[in-house]
Amino acid sequence: MAPRYNRGMPARPTLALAVVALAPIVLAAPARALTCPPSQPTVEVAIKTAPPSIDNTLSQGALQKLAGKSYHRGRALGLYHADIRARWRTRIGQRDGGSEACRWIDGLAIDLVTPARTIYVIRERPPGTCWYDSVLTHERKHEAADDAVLAEFAPRLERAVARAIAALPPMAPVAAGEVAAAQQRLMAPVEAAVRRELAALEAARSARQAAIDTPREYRRVAAECG
Repeated sequence: MAPRYNRGMPARPTLALAVVALAPIVLAAPARALTCPPSQPTVEVAIKTAPPSIDNTLSQGALQKLAGKSYHRGRALGLYHADIRARWRTRIGQRDGGSEACRWIDGLAIDLVTPARTIYVIRERPPGTCWYDSVLTHERKHEAADDAVLAEFAPRLERAVARAIAALPPMAPVAAGEVAAAQQRLMAPVEAAVRRELAALEAARSARQAAIDTPREYRRVAAECG
């Protein structure tokens, strides 16, 4: 009844990262020697989750096949399946002047999304019965654990990215031929900060999900309906 987190490959929850670079902001440069303007980048992290759908159509055998033969010792009654993905978009500021150019991070937005979440309850436990409710209540605990870890890590991720941007060296013009390399140097520490926090989020999520599936919890589910 645990989430598909680290048991079996076919339906393992994943935390994936997608990066989108937005069109740069272009500022007209004066005719004199190029100077880079002050930057006050914005960092925003948003949680965009959807409630899980409920699937009561699978037999115990079919659900066991989905979960994996060894999952819950071959007696799986329910399953929480979720994907968490991080999509982030960077807005790059730009000022060009002759043989020199300025590049800076003007804004970064990260969305933590759950594009697909499903709670499975075997069809041998139909809705309206205590047996159905006992399994669903357990799987809801896994859903709540995901919601809690996302709520905790969103501000943490936002702070980490803001610190990484603030730690970048002061902006200075670079030769026009070095613009791509300069932009890569800007983004490298920011991307590293994002990936560190996402790795920490995934580790915390795995631990919290595993902590739900205790022998005591399984005994509670088994005994709840007499």
